[in-house]
Amino acid sequence: MVIRPWLTHLRIHPEFDLDTVKMLMNIFDVDHSGTIGFQEFAGLWKYIADWQRVFKHFDRDHSGSIEGRELSEALRSFGYNLAPSLLTLLERKYASGPVGGYGPPPGITFDRFLRACVSVKQLTESFQRIDTDNDGWVQLNYEEFMKITLSAP
Repeated sequence: MVIRPWLTHLRIHPEFDLDTVKMLMNIFDVDHSGTIGFQEFAGLWKYIADWQRVFKHFDRDHSGSIEGRELSEALRSFGYNLAPSLLTLLERKYASGPVGGYGPPPGITFDRFLRACVSVKQLTESFQRIDTDNDGWVQLNYEEFMKITLSAP
């Protein structure tokens, strides 16, 4: 996938997570050309700006990262009431804590928060498509399960 030169000027986070960049490119490359044009970029820019406002709103302690309580509050405000064990898994999966005392602050940085929220949304929507009677239970085979999980960001 080719990123137009002006996309490299996007300085949201000094080390924006590559998996998050790939996810965003897949979302905004609406014509599936492998590049994003100006209109697609404009949509991407607005999307990131909107998510930055959300992130700042829920980063109550202004630490630059989202911790467990803040993550729970954010997801609940989006309509996702996840069990504490799932919140812990999400926090561990997307945390960007320091290695050896150096690096970003513990918790989930902006770029990873965005990816975590989009992942929860996409996985929930995938589940809801299969849960046709809306009872919170589905039956699926291994291949269906793999398709859902591997297509998640």
